[in-house]
Amino acid sequence: MPSTNMLPNQGFANQVPALAVKAQHLPFADNTFDAVFSIGSFEMIGNERPLALSEMIRVARRGARIGIAEPMCRPIPVPPDWAHFEQIRVFERLFRTVDWNRELFRRHGLSVTESYYFEEGDQWWVDNLRYHDGEKELILQDGGRWLSLGLVVGEKT
Repeated sequence: MPSTNMLPNQGFANQVPALAVKAQHLPFADNTFDAVFSIGSFEMIGNERPLALSEMIRVARRGARIGIAEPMCRPIPVPPDWAHFEQIRVFERLFRTVDWNRELFRRHGLSVTESYYFEEGDQWWVDNLRYHDGEKELILQDGGRWLSLGLVVGEKT
């Protein structure tokens, strides 16, 4: 059940505070923010992405931008030469395509304003992530075939 304790105004006008809260239960009043963005975490919510997006929309003002930028997969089957990577099962469960996320935004009443894969998204992974066993090898072997980074932004109308 969402918390009923709303955070008071902390004097954040014209600032972008970073907060660690669960997207599925945002502790903010309705129509509070001009923009709500999730970077590198939306995919980790798994099957609760629709609930999280509903919360992001709830706390956004009319006309606000709502977006995600995160690891995504390209719309092709997982490369068959990955069978020996255990981590691929986790990636298959968590990652979705830009199209899948764009459709989720549309189903929640957002007007999608931008959606794309980042060029060289796989290289960003290599340069910036902390890895678990075997992940870096998997990312390097993939070379951007299936793994990527994507962005979807919608507007609350």
